[in-house]
Amino acid sequence: MTLHYDLTILGSGTTAFAGALKAAELGARVLMVEQSQLGGTCVNWGCIPSKTLIHKAEAYFEARRGEPFGLNLRAGPLHCEQLMSAKRAAVDIVRHEHYQQKLDSVEQIEVFQGHGRFISPREMQVGAEILVSDRFLIACGGVPRTLRIPGLAEVGYLTSYSALHLTCFPRSLIMVGGGVIALEMGQMFLRFGTEVTVLERGDRVLKEFDPRLSSLFQDLFRAEGATMEFGVELRKAFRENGTCRLLTDIEGEERIFSADQIMLAIGTAPATGGIGLEEAGVKVNDGGFILVDEQQRTSTEGIWAAGDCTGPPLIAPAGALEAEAAVTNMFDPSAHRRIDHRHTPMAVFTDPEAASVGISPAEADARGEEVVETYLDLQHVAKSHVMGGRKGGILMWTERESGRILGVQMLTPRAADIIHEATLAVRHGLTVYDLASTVHVYPTLSEGLHLAARENIRRRQQD
Repeated sequence: MTLHYDLTILGSGTTAFAGALKAAELGARVLMVEQSQLGGTCVNWGCIPSKTLIHKAEAYFEARRGEPFGLNLRAGPLHCEQLMSAKRAAVDIVRHEHYQQKLDSVEQIEVFQGHGRFISPREMQVGAEILVSDRFLIACGGVPRTLRIPGLAEVGYLTSYSALHLTCFPRSLIMVGGGVIALEMGQMFLRFGTEVTVLERGDRVLKEFDPRLSSLFQDLFRAEGATMEFGVELRKAFRENGTCRLLTDIEGEERIFSADQIMLAIGTAPATGGIGLEEAGVKVNDGGFILVDEQQRTSTEGIWAAGDCTGPPLIAPAGALEAEAAVTNMFDPSAHRRIDHRHTPMAVFTDPEAASVGISPAEADARGEEVVETYLDLQHVAKSHVMGGRKGGILMWTERESGRILGVQMLTPRAADIIHEATLAVRHGLTVYDLASTVHVYPTLSEGLHLAARENIRRRQQD
């Protein structure tokens, strides 16, 4: 049997859903092909379950954090079954209310269950069915990247997917990687009582951020009890006396690390295996990510791609924006809608949170823009002392001549919420003078942006 649709989308996650809703809004008949759960990675195995556990870990940690201030709270033993039930409930609610209910309310969108594979640029096979479409959107997302280390498959390891399906937390864990997922989940495990050792190949964590912020987080993470090692080359894995062991090389010295579990958190790979990209003529880069232009078009006419399968920034809202742009362009070729991720914020849900938007001084320099930089220690923000002397920092980069805000990075509590003020400033070309003359509620953490802007003005007056 052959089925024909105005648009066929591979996937049903955040990116796919945004594209489907946009197409339906334009009057198209849409089919989403999903081989697993409605809602994709973010809802089922990523953002929602992980952030639910991270939030509960922060609440659990608060009992200990209040002790120096005379709060007689105690972090009692975990009730893992109840905790995991809360995680599943959050996933079920979001999947039902944000996806299933919306799907049920839009008649033009259908979901076909099964594994989709291109057999030509205009045909996709799902089981015994052949789907024919004038337009395809590939929005199949990504999967945890793995490593081929001798012995690792035999020893066994966790990824960000399988770690979220544990019934409780191991006594000890080796976290391989120093990026966003490694630190978010590493701190979560640590706060639930797991001994955590982070092994990073590079010289620091969170390379997306300025070294002043990533180094500060390293100090805070170690103060909580984490062990962190850098310049680590993995040689082999083996099991001894029921314990997982990793043989490593650190600056020419062999060292063995041991734990109950090993977790790989080394990035994301595109989930494009077995979907027939070659048959469709869709080209990929050296990392396997689908190549797209500024309008999200692939190398094959009539096929667009968006989200994690196309590479960074690898965050759900960015994928949704890309999908909406792709659908707009496919149904209105004159639109020429383009994506500029300089206006896309990102955040790391550690404690304190890290967040950023805009460009760095190096990127500004490459564009011929002279920059004035400000670093504001969070200790200058009154709210940090209200919260017990919380540590952090805010970096702001502005264009020297105009004072236009080019980029902001911050390591503060609730940075993921506060960064949106900076996002609006970057997107709409606001200046430090705009930010400095805007009244901020006192005392708040967002006042830090106000103070950083004032400091930036002071710096440019001195220069």
